[in-house]
Amino acid sequence: MGKRSQHAIPRKPKRGRIPGGQSIPDARSMKGDTPQRMMQLNQLEAIWESFPEGLIVRDRNQKIVRINAAARKLFEVATEAQCQGRDYPHFLKHYLCSDEQPSCVSAEHWLMSLALAGTTGAGVPENTPLLLHLPSGSKIAVTARTFSMGNQERGMKATISVFQEFTHGCQEVCRLQRAHEAMLELLSAIAQIPEQRDDILPEETFLLAPPVLFMAQQLVDIIRSVLDCRRVNILAFDQRTDYLYFVAGSGLTAEQERHWREMGGRFHLVDVLDDAARARLGANQEVMTAHDHLRTIEYLGKQALFPAYPHPAPPGSETFLFLPLFLEQQWFGVLAIVKASAEGEYTPEEIALMKAVTAQTMLVIEGIHCLSAQDEKQKKALIQREVHRLAGEFLNLAAHELRTPLTGVQGNLQLAQHRLQTLKDRLAPPSAQIHKSLASVERPVALASATAQLLQRMINDMIDDARVQTNTLTLSLQPEDLGTLLREVAASQQHTAPEHPIVLDVPPLEQGVPILADAGRITYVLTTYLTNALVSSPPERPVEVHLQVEDALAHVFVHNEGAGIAEGDLDHLWERFYRAKGDAVQHKLDLSCGLPLYLCRVFMERHEGSVGVQSAPGQGATFWFTVPITPSPRR
Repeated sequence: MGKRSQHAIPRKPKRGRIPGGQSIPDARSMKGDTPQRMMQLNQLEAIWESFPEGLIVRDRNQKIVRINAAARKLFEVATEAQCQGRDYPHFLKHYLCSDEQPSCVSAEHWLMSLALAGTTGAGVPENTPLLLHLPSGSKIAVTARTFSMGNQERGMKATISVFQEFTHGCQEVCRLQRAHEAMLELLSAIAQIPEQRDDILPEETFLLAPPVLFMAQQLVDIIRSVLDCRRVNILAFDQRTDYLYFVAGSGLTAEQERHWREMGGRFHLVDVLDDAARARLGANQEVMTAHDHLRTIEYLGKQALFPAYPHPAPPGSETFLFLPLFLEQQWFGVLAIVKASAEGEYTPEEIALMKAVTAQTMLVIEGIHCLSAQDEKQKKALIQREVHRLAGEFLNLAAHELRTPLTGVQGNLQLAQHRLQTLKDRLAPPSAQIHKSLASVERPVALASATAQLLQRMINDMIDDARVQTNTLTLSLQPEDLGTLLREVAASQQHTAPEHPIVLDVPPLEQGVPILADAGRITYVLTTYLTNALVSSPPERPVEVHLQVEDALAHVFVHNEGAGIAEGDLDHLWERFYRAKGDAVQHKLDLSCGLPLYLCRVFMERHEGSVGVQSAPGQGATFWFTVPITPSPRR
């Protein structure tokens, strides 16, 4: 037909290929090949043997055909001939122990998948981690990936497995898994804190309170789990004595923990760490040291190394990491982490992780501390309010119940004094004997009258206090002259205590110091100040009263040269029901439960003024108050 017949020439069958598409050379494939072909095969053989990952090829019957140098080294096989023809599943099973396969894979597969994707690339068909037990006794973790190969023309089918060592990565993933599980436990523990907050201990033993011990135990358990170390302890200082106390521990036997608790309060941190180490801890820096560098401490007559266990580890066998613990910016304890020296030093990543976990836990403990302090403060405030309420109700009731009979007593005393005076007038001039008899009667009557007046004042204080507490206290504000009120009160007090001179420093009458005030309340404050000053001042020593005007304010100062007021009393003098420990600021017969100075403060605050005191032991005291000045009508 004028056309040349065309015949298809079948190609020679190719042998199996490695993942890169190249043929897998063997001895038989080299027979009859040209020198060029032999050179190519030699190059492929060199690539096969130098391939960095372990390669095992098996035929369709699962018999091993080839195993490269990396795989022989991985499985500790001397020659390829030892493996060729062996059953692959049986060969691999010889190296596996199902009970010891990486547990973190089944627990959290996403962690291992994430790590493997970062190591070998995402999208790998199979990437199974395995733990191999080698003939030498060591254990290594590997990943196994499997690929299928075939030749459609000759019907050949083979499988190649690629092995890559993953020991370090597996350890990191398992550690990450432990950290993940530990943090979940910590979050669960934080959620249980409200159940642990019963019976909060006082401030000085707060670190041994149940919720703090609970969180501390979670912390040491987490750290020991993540680092896989020997022991983790938390020791806290007693802020009053600086002694160390055991708070929590992980990895201790029952005997060791009992020993630690017995050691509490028997030694200081200075007993076990040198100055340089303590300085670093105080500066919120970690300290890493070998067991040999720790000081020995004396316990029960025996020398022991820190941590002072009954049977301490041999010197040099352990490495310590100390982390300082701070609560509200105050160093209060140390976290001691112990691992075997053979495990190597603590890495920067481990230290950073421990600091982060510790800082988070300290935030939780600080929150517990704040809640505890707030609860205690609220409880005290509630108790104080309730006590004040009950005391106010009692005083109000007592004042009204006492006022009625006291009025009768005062009336009878005034009647007795009037009759005595009338009798003296009728008997004028009385004989010496009658005069003596009348004087013996007048003195107790006068004393009883003065006592009745004092009782009347205390009852009035109680009633005024009840009005303050119920917000029913009212003031009758009228234009007054402060200088005049001061002169009147000073004259009255001078008459009562003539042995104590009162020195007045007051502007002249014509100048005037006009104020808008309730005269009775201002008189009460002036009387209280002068009474306290006269009682506190030594005999013959003057009491000074100064009235100064400055910036539309009138300042009144009452100074005595008595023993002064203790520093601990100064901040509390103006509190309701507070009574100073000495007689410096109260009358010897004052039974008013510490109300006068409290009422002085209330009265002056209602006048838009203020009160205060300046004093020091042995230097007397100066009580003062201020009140706004108002322009007089004449101005």
